[in-house]
Amino acid sequence: MPRADRRTTPEALSTNAKSERRPGWLRRLARGVLAVVAALWLFLEEWVWDGLVALTKWIARLPVFRGLEARIQRLGPKAAMAAFVVPWLLMLPVKVLGLWLFGSGRFWAGGVVFVVGKLVGTAVLARLFTLTRPALLQIGWFRRLYEGFTRLRDRVYAYVRSLRTYQAVRRWLGALRTRVRAWWRRLRGRRAD
Repeated sequence: MPRADRRTTPEALSTNAKSERRPGWLRRLARGVLAVVAALWLFLEEWVWDGLVALTKWIARLPVFRGLEARIQRLGPKAAMAAFVVPWLLMLPVKVLGLWLFGSGRFWAGGVVFVVGKLVGTAVLARLFTLTRPALLQIGWFRRLYEGFTRLRDRVYAYVRSLRTYQAVRRWLGALRTRVRAWWRRLRGRRAD
């Protein structure tokens, strides 16, 4: 049978329709892995990020940082962009130290240094971004990048939040959080006695 005829037979048409309707196993696997990564990111952002924001707001109320924050908020677009380089440069040696500790066999110490460095760096960058966002959004390429990222993030979050697995894990974590808070209140109540 000629090649062109094989594609137009009813069997070939139904096979092509099936392959177009159902993604292949590799695509399903990649989608599942990405969904898990996105779900983990969402949990981290909701739990860790909120804690870091609260911590940086508390630190920002200290008199030493109040004046500094006011100066940062007055920065122009280019100076605001440059302000992001400073914490990154300051945290780079900490991350290198963490990797060196990993490489020398001190896994716990390396992990702690790396994670603490990452958390501090993220907290500082998050606070800087909050303070400099109006100036940064005046830069055309940055505004386009930020808007594109925000749209993509919102689409990914909507997809992840629609997953039954995510909803079940979120309910479980909510219940766990409630139990931990109740346990903490009871523990603090006993200490007061």
